[in-house]
Amino acid sequence: MSALHFWWVTRVLARLSLVALTALPLAAPCADLTVIHDGAGSVPLGTYYGHLVAGVDQPGVLPGTKFPLASRLQPGQLANGKVGKGLFEAHWLAHPIFVLGTDKLSFQWLQLHRQTLTELGASGLVIEAGSETDYKDLQAFAGGLSLAPVRGDWLERKLMSAGITVYPLVVMPDGFITNSPSSPSALGVQ
Repeated sequence: MSALHFWWVTRVLARLSLVALTALPLAAPCADLTVIHDGAGSVPLGTYYGHLVAGVDQPGVLPGTKFPLASRLQPGQLANGKVGKGLFEAHWLAHPIFVLGTDKLSFQWLQLHRQTLTELGASGLVIEAGSETDYKDLQAFAGGLSLAPVRGDWLERKLMSAGITVYPLVVMPDGFITNSPSSPSALGVQ
């Protein structure tokens, strides 16, 4: 599949998903999410949701997103800088995801790693934001990287079960979790 074809298919799916999401009843945004199926074949939507709400030119965040976003994870550094494979099953992770908030450390981390995250095609999941304005400021600062606000505790529970209590971090497609992603060019990947 060519890159142009992949891009086109991704855009069509994103637009169809956006149409489906906006067609939900008005009462739906007020309700908490309900897990319908969480089995071996299920895939968390958060990594794909970022492409739907990536535009910094949007006047707001996708309708129904409630702020503040809060997390039990705190800004900080991983103790050893990297956590080994096994926390996430790599079969559903199409590209790296990064987890951050709207705190000072997340902005500094994003500034330091923005180019690498762009090269990797990473999508961001924002787990902490005091307001829609804070989120939109981070989105503008991300320089075109896809960001999605995350409500719910699936990701938080998964990280905490492995002893990870801090963000920002990157989950690589092979399941490794790190504070310092390596660019594909640094790894000799073209």
